[in-house]
Parts: sequence; structure tokens; C-alpha cells
Amino acid sequence: MRSMRFQLLWVIIGLVTISCSWDNAEELYGKEDCPPDGVSYSQTIEPIIKSNCAVSGCHINGQQGPTLETYGQISANAERILARTSNGTMPPAISGNSLTQTQIDEIACWVNDGAMDN
Repeated sequence: MRSMRFQLLWVIIGLVTISCSWDNAEELYGKEDCPPDGVSYSQTIEPIIKSNCAVSGCHINGQQGPTLETYGQISANAERILARTSNGTMPPAISGNSLTQTQIDEIACWVNDGAMDN
């Protein structure tokens, strides 16, 4: 009987120990880098795209697809833009353009908030 109580005590201690692990808040709730009012398309995203993507030789009409010259074109490709900028493949190094981590984060916030025309 005493052995059974001792084993039960160890099981309880083990359960309490594993249930009290510390979780990373970012993993639980996402990054809190996004502004509470969201990221503005017209003031933030459009200038990033127009100066780094919709430039000669890249994502403009008649050149590299997809075309990223209007809000409709950009928002239709928002998930793709997020994926390619987040993994560092856009803009390509050979273009001479690059995005800062802040710009990449702004794109992520904008896309994750629904890619609004604001």
C-alpha cells in the first residue's frame, strides 16, 4: 500500500512538472509587431512594391509576371508576395533591390490582416 502511494505521488509530481512548462508567447499568440490599426496599403505597402517590385525588368505590365502595378494585382498576389519576401527570394539579389526586415514585417502584417485597401 505504501509503495502504491509513493508511485501515485511520483505520477502526480510528474504531471504537475510537465503541465507547468513555459511557453513562448510569440508561439502562442503570434508576433505583436503589427500596429494595432494595421498597416496602410497606400502609405506603406504600395511604396514598397512600387520601388522594389513594380520596376523596369520586374513586375510591370509586359515583363516579369505577376504584374504588380495596381491594388487589385497586388492584393490578388498578397499571399505569394508574403511567401517570397519572407523567405528572402524576392526581390532577387541580382535585381539590386532588397527589403529591410521592417518592410518584410510590414508586408506580413498587411497580408495577415486581410490585405486591405487602406
